[in-house]
Amino acid sequence: MKDQERKESTFDFGSQRAGNFKILIAFASQYGSTGEVAEVVAEVLSQYGYAVDTKWIKDVTAVDHYDAVIVGSAIQYDKWMPEAVDFVKTHQKAFSKIPVAYFFTCLTLAKRNVKTEQQALAYADKLIALTTQVKPISIGRFAGVLDASKMSFLTRLMLKTITTVVGVREGDYRDWDAIRSWAKSIDAKLSNEHAEMLEAG
Repeated sequence: MKDQERKESTFDFGSQRAGNFKILIAFASQYGSTGEVAEVVAEVLSQYGYAVDTKWIKDVTAVDHYDAVIVGSAIQYDKWMPEAVDFVKTHQKAFSKIPVAYFFTCLTLAKRNVKTEQQALAYADKLIALTTQVKPISIGRFAGVLDASKMSFLTRLMLKTITTVVGVREGDYRDWDAIRSWAKSIDAKLSNEHAEMLEAG
């Protein structure tokens, strides 16, 4: 990121001073582009004073020492990657007690129109339905990357047929401004969640 200056968070850390509020960003990414999105989200939140760990989902061994979790995955065959789904279901009890956000990347949003937006919302609905114990505070919906050079021959062949039909060519369709804006919104969401917890307590 070009702007590395510390931002003022809207979060009232109270006894959890800036830097002590820990956020885990766990991601599933087959070719790396979703992991790069996770890194940018982490950079933004770090600027607001949060202590952020960004990890590939399979490298996460424990979640109980985090104050909030963000889970991201590429969309494959109209759903999150299996390891992302398993991760949420495995830790749903812990996630029910802390703020959790989701995000996904997909080629569906490479072209923005009513149909693709509806499809992206359908993906989001599937995430909400993963478990009744976890109520995500936000779901980020982002376009992804199509880089055939990283794919197997059979995958390239299959994707060529699909992309020809939908009219999507190879390229990086990620909107970094939208990704950063969503990351900033998480700070506000955490502030609201914290205020509600204080009122309930």
